[in-house]
Order: sequence, then structure tokens, then C-alpha cells
Amino acid sequence: MATSRRLICSLCQEDNETSTAVTWCAECEVFLCSECQKHHGRSKMSKHHQVMSVHEYQNLPEFMLNIKNNCKDHDLKYELFCSFHDSACCMKCIKDKHANCKGLVPLGEVVGIIKSSAFVSQVKTDLINLHENLKTIKIFFSENLSALEKQKTEAIRRVHNMRHSINDHLDKLEKSLLNDISSEFTKLQEKIGNLRSEIDSKTNQVEEKQKDFSKMVEFSTDLQTYFGLHEVEKVIKQEVQFINNLKSADKLREKKMKVDCFDLESTVRCTKEFGKLSIYLSPENLQLKTKGESQLQSHFKNPVLSIVKPVLKQRFKMPKNPVHISGCQILPNSDIVFVDQEKNSLLLFNNAGEFVKEIMTFINTPSDICYVRQREVAVTLFDKRRVFIIDVERNKIVRRTDIDGKCSGICTYEQMMYVIVDSNSVFTLDFDLNIENLIPIVTKSLSRIAVFGDRLYCTHSIDNSVVCYSKEGEKLWSFNDEIRFPFGIDIDTNGFVYVACKGSNSILTLSQDGTKIEVIMTEDSGVNKPLALNIDRELSILVFSNENGDSFFLSI
Repeated sequence: MATSRRLICSLCQEDNETSTAVTWCAECEVFLCSECQKHHGRSKMSKHHQVMSVHEYQNLPEFMLNIKNNCKDHDLKYELFCSFHDSACCMKCIKDKHANCKGLVPLGEVVGIIKSSAFVSQVKTDLINLHENLKTIKIFFSENLSALEKQKTEAIRRVHNMRHSINDHLDKLEKSLLNDISSEFTKLQEKIGNLRSEIDSKTNQVEEKQKDFSKMVEFSTDLQTYFGLHEVEKVIKQEVQFINNLKSADKLREKKMKVDCFDLESTVRCTKEFGKLSIYLSPENLQLKTKGESQLQSHFKNPVLSIVKPVLKQRFKMPKNPVHISGCQILPNSDIVFVDQEKNSLLLFNNAGEFVKEIMTFINTPSDICYVRQREVAVTLFDKRRVFIIDVERNKIVRRTDIDGKCSGICTYEQMMYVIVDSNSVFTLDFDLNIENLIPIVTKSLSRIAVFGDRLYCTHSIDNSVVCYSKEGEKLWSFNDEIRFPFGIDIDTNGFVYVACKGSNSILTLSQDGTKIEVIMTEDSGVNKPLALNIDRELSILVFSNENGDSFFLSI
């Protein structure tokens, strides 16, 4: 925040006068004394400019003061916004930097009434949720330590009770086990203490950013607010990623300490152990508030379908032919797993397009695949009415469940899996494969599914349509123009719906409400009967595969 100091009128200063400024014109980027303010307010060129008091100006967060109306390269007023480079530009910038850029729009259309937009509300909510999550994690670690203290006490008590029931022969073993308990507890205490300290630091940072946010919304100009929100969102994304990293590293699963003591009285003379210490994790992560992904479409990129311009990054070559690729999944390290129905197998490729290994082969036909957590993916078996959880590193099935119906499309959203069963129902399962809910769908012939926010998006290959449903199974909208045999489907971070259309040899994008369509790839781009499609929303990358195995890795 700017420090309180006496500011001089910019116009008077040009005449070597030192009149005290009382206002700041955000459009002209000058300080004005009371006299100059009168003239400024009467001039046709400036009477509609947005001005603020010097006090309001000094209350702006410091990063807001560095946001200017004019281009730093050409000193001309920003007039347009380039969605490809995510930046404002003046008329000279178009020639210098944006000659080949498409989707340039007037800056006013992008900025709009930003302060009253849902984006401001969403960022505010995300800041509040982030702050509450950090406080929740801090409390969680404190309670975990307290519980561990009690468990430590209980473990020691049990050890002493057992020790008193046997003779002095076990003194050495008792001491060894107690040392193990204390040593392991000390390690856990240090690890959790370090994490708590890090959470304290991040909590303070977010609290400061909340203060800056409030001042920004209250005192800044629309332009400053627009770019200020960009900076705030970066912080939010960083801290959300920090929390996601905690979750993926199993640091938000409660650590528990337990000692299993053996019945040694009958074998006291030959025993070599007094007990066994084990540290294990609770089944679930700490429940936190999630970022409202259904409202996450970026306000720094013009959310218009026409700006979706995929760029080919990599092409994959299948090691053996023929193949029939029916599903694909991007892993967190950007490796890709393909489902090959020709050989009933899972194929792993790295992001350089190189074949790594065949993960496993099934007796029955696999249908679709989705990411679960860490190194695990879920695969549906259509003929066997079964869902498998597979460890892709160990090439091993780690969990399985039978479902009363033929399983086809599957996807993951917010710690839940959604499985199409018998082409007219959607089952929701947790990551331990417990069935949580059944969603009856009003129409039949579902092929593939993607979930985003509170909506389900499904392809109906037989009916040549894409349909959006509520999470109660109510049909919200459908699209069937220009679509032939749609199959693979997924959603990007803007909420745009991507569909692989086998019948029309194309990849297309639909708006969130299903009213607009853009064909983004055709046969000229190598599309030939595409089936599988998957998007990594964090990295904005898309992979799709033609039926014959020709596969492509794109940035979107």
C-alpha cells in the first residue's frame, strides 16, 4: 500500500509550482490540485474521466499503482485486448506484436463492468475459501498432534502393561520398542510442525491479500481492478496448487500411531520382539472447500468459442497395428494411457510420443478410462460389468468392484467417479469403489460422460447428439446439428465442451449452454474417425485418438 505523503499537482509542477494535489485522474494518470480539478472537470476531453481522492489513491495496493492505462512500449492508450497473449495492446502493438493474432477485441468489452461481475464475487469467495482451508489445515495438524500424543500415551501404557506381565528377560526388547515409538513420534512431530509453520506463513499472506483485494475493489479503477484480479488469481492458483500438492502427497490424511503387542508369556524365552509399531493414514483426505470450477472461466481470456485455436504439440505412433482406441487419459506427469480394444490392453506413452510399455491385458474388453489419484487409473469392462482400479507403475489391479449393469463411459470429478451403466444410468462411486448414488437418465444410448460443476455432459452416438443433464438426471439442453456419431467428450477450464465426432471426422467445441459450435480440427489436421478424447484442465492440454490409433497431443 502507498505510504501517506504530500503529493504535488502534476500540472502545476510543470509550471514549477508546488500546489498540493487533492485528486488523482486514473485516465490521465495525473495528480490535480483543487483549481486544476475544476478545469479538468469542465473540459470536454476529461469531464467524464474517473477521478479519486488522494486518500483513496494512497489506499490502493502497491501492485495496483503499477497498472497503467498507456502502453509502456509506445506510450499510447490501451484500446484492444489480445486473448492469445492475454494482454492489452495499443494500436501500434498490433503491428509490432499482434499482426497474426486472431480474436482481438475492444478492451472495453473485456473489462466491462468488472466490479459488478460474477468474477469479482468468485475471486472473493475463493480468497475466503482459501483462507478458511488454511485455517482448517492448521487446526487439523494441531488436532492430529494432540491425537498422536494420546495415542502415544496409550501405546506406551499398553507396552508397560505387557512388560509387567513378563520377566526381566524382555527389558531390552521393551526399551527398543519404546525408542521406536518416541523416535517415530518425534519425526512425525517435526514433519507436522514444519507443515504448520508453512501454513501459518501462507495464512498470513492470504490475509494480507484479502486486505489488498478489499481496497482494490473499493478504490481502484476498472482497469486496475481488471489486472489486479489477474494478480490476485495468480496467488489463489499458487496456493490452491499448494493445497492440492498436500493432498496428492497424502499430507492431509491423518497420521495414526498404534502398537500391536504380542502374547509372549508362553514364548517369553525365545521371543525376539516386544511388539510392532506401525504408522498408517486415515482413509480420506481432510475435507476442504473446493474452488468453484463451474465458475472458473477465465476473465482474462475472452470466453468466446472462436478463440479456441489448438496447437499440435506431439503425435503418437502405436507400436503395433491394428489397434482400436476407445479411451485415453492424461496423467499428472503428462504421460498418456490409451485403451486398446483390439488387444484388450492398456498402453502407456510419455509426453514425447514414445511408447513406454503395455500396462496390462484383460481377458474381457475394456471400454473407458479415467484418472483416480497418484499412480492409479480406473477402467471399465463392458462385457464383465466391472470397474478396476489399476496401478500404472506396478502394472497391477489394486481394487475392483462388480456393478449390476454393463459399464462403458467413466470420468472423475471432485473425488468421485461417474460411470455410465446400461447406457441409461450414471453411477457415482468413491475412490474405494463404494457406490454412492445412482442417477437415472431420461434418455438412453449414453456413450461417454464428462462432469463439470453441477452438470453432466454426455454423448449419444446413436442419436447423433450431445446432451447436458443436471446431477438429478434432468435434461437441460441438447445439441444435434452438424454432429455425426459423437463419442469422446471432455470440458476445459472455461466450461467449453470438446467432442470427438467419428462420423464427421472432426473435433468440435460447444459453448456451455450448447447454443454455439466451432469445428476446431478436421480431416486436414489428421482427424480420421476420432473416438477417445481427454483434457488436462490445469495444463490446458488435450489428447485425442482416431479409431485406428493415430493420436495427437494439443495445447488449447
